[in-house]
Amino acid sequence: MSSNSLIAQPVEVARLMNTYKLDPDKPFNPEKVTNILESVMVEALENLTYDTDKVPKQAKWASSAIRAKVKEMEFDRFKLVCLVTIGEKNGQDVLATCRFLWDCDRDRYATFSMENTFVYGIAQCFGLYYE
Repeated sequence: MSSNSLIAQPVEVARLMNTYKLDPDKPFNPEKVTNILESVMVEALENLTYDTDKVPKQAKWASSAIRAKVKEMEFDRFKLVCLVTIGEKNGQDVLATCRFLWDCDRDRYATFSMENTFVYGIAQCFGLYYE
């Protein structure tokens, strides 16, 4: 065994040029995402009654399902933030807000809310552009 065989050979590293591209090839589509939010929330709230043990698990499931279905749409250069809120209806008013640093030209969102006899649900999905 020679000493030359033990020396690691240099590996060529691929060098990529910057594209300087500012717009995505497949942008976030709020209309299609709203359809996903609607289908998941209808399934999540169908015949759901308020139970303090069951509702958090249902909200987590709905958020995960939304994120998975939106990821399948393969929007180019977007980070996803999916929020689902489920609460008990007791005759109260609800105002849900979110704050982000926002690029008005590229960032998008979709939202859907519904209620049944016992609970209300709000689903929000934000597509935040990253370079």
